Amino acid sequence: MSAAARRAMIFALILMLAAAPAGAQPASLRNLSQPGLRIPPQQETQLASELGQLFIINVDGFDWSGPLALAPAFVELVTRLQIGGVIPHYASVDYERIRRTNSALSALTAAPLLICSDILSLRGKSRTGTFGDGYVGGFLGRFKAMPDAEFDTLAALNAFALAAAGINVALGPTVDTSTDDPRTVDRARLVIAELSRFGLTPVLKHFPFLPTTANLHHASPDMKLPLAEAEARFSVFRQLSTETGIMMTTHLYDSPVDGSLATFSPVWNALLRDTTGFQGLLMTDGLLMLRNYADRSVLAGGPSGPEIAGIDQTAVWAARAILAGHDFIIVEGSAAQTDRAFNGLLDTACRRTEIGALLRARIHESAARIARWKQEHRATLQRQVDVPVSAIDAVIDALPGAQADLATFRFDAKMMAAVAPVMTAAAVK
Repeated sequence: MSAAARRAMIFALILMLAAAPAGAQPASLRNLSQPGLRIPPQQETQLASELGQLFIINVDGFDWSGPLALAPAFVELVTRLQIGGVIPHYASVDYERIRRTNSALSALTAAPLLICSDILSLRGKSRTGTFGDGYVGGFLGRFKAMPDAEFDTLAALNAFALAAAGINVALGPTVDTSTDDPRTVDRARLVIAELSRFGLTPVLKHFPFLPTTANLHHASPDMKLPLAEAEARFSVFRQLSTETGIMMTTHLYDSPVDGSLATFSPVWNALLRDTTGFQGLLMTDGLLMLRNYADRSVLAGGPSGPEIAGIDQTAVWAARAILAGHDFIIVEGSAAQTDRAFNGLLDTACRRTEIGALLRARIHESAARIARWKQEHRATLQRQVDVPVSAIDAVIDALPGAQADLATFRFDAKMMAAVAPVMTAAAVK
């Protein structure tokens, strides 16, 4: 996209925001300012500006047919709250529209915006190609039977497609024991190397591990594993701890280690830091997954009573995750739901309570860590990769099947020779 076209797009977005200026304060700042019960308004404003950077939110374009694959409510939300990162769900497979939307999103925040993806579908000339790590069992486990040379090629195609579509953070590779691949470490390094070659930041997941008999989107049964066995299960994170700056935890429950889900557990996060040596940023799994849990006993604990009176439940979960040591929190749902979570979390942090003071300290700490990391990676996070639609067509055409999928990939030397020059041009110099 030309500079003139990008400027025109940004101008159009600004017009869309006219009803809610970018500097508008969150509702909690406009409506709640009680002397003696809350911190001073100027401190609230500063805290709000920091808190937005901790949020990784879903953005979508479902039921929206405008020039971008994005509903206007999310444009306003990202701009007003200066969100730290997004996970697009555009209800679109139009490569040019997706790339155009991601480019426009990146212009909405002062700090570089994380544009994250675990699965991405792009339409070619006659079919759709699916890329990313969002497969059952993860990118690595799905392809454990593939020869190394083909797997390396597959990793390159995957990274190229993500980068070309405007993604700068890959939510993967999945490296926990759910991959069931004895070569997980070596293959993860291949995937990470290709993601890095195309300017993407990998997110290793899911610490400590996923259960093999349950889906944590719906329930988290007690694993009842002793600490030594749990440590053996997550040893892969120790081996890969220097390969990336971001790791994702998940909603695992293992009562012998801690009485809280890993998402809410300082114990689990201390284990991650102490046993793997990882010094980077920690990201939660999606918090709204917890809404699906019929067994709410695993969600027990955390602040209660007057300290969180009237606060949105997702905000309470977010507060617990931040207090446990997470830097990024994934909050899915509508723009209105995200607003409720943000305002509830900010309201809790602004109260002159013990929880409020602890939460303010953690928000300051994480915001500073995120700011340093984003500054160090500003060039790649803000990098725009423009490749011809024909290059995407060539990649998708090389994936066999009516619904082209990486799972059916087979190495094609002729195809790779055709797209290699374009991929080389898209790689980070």
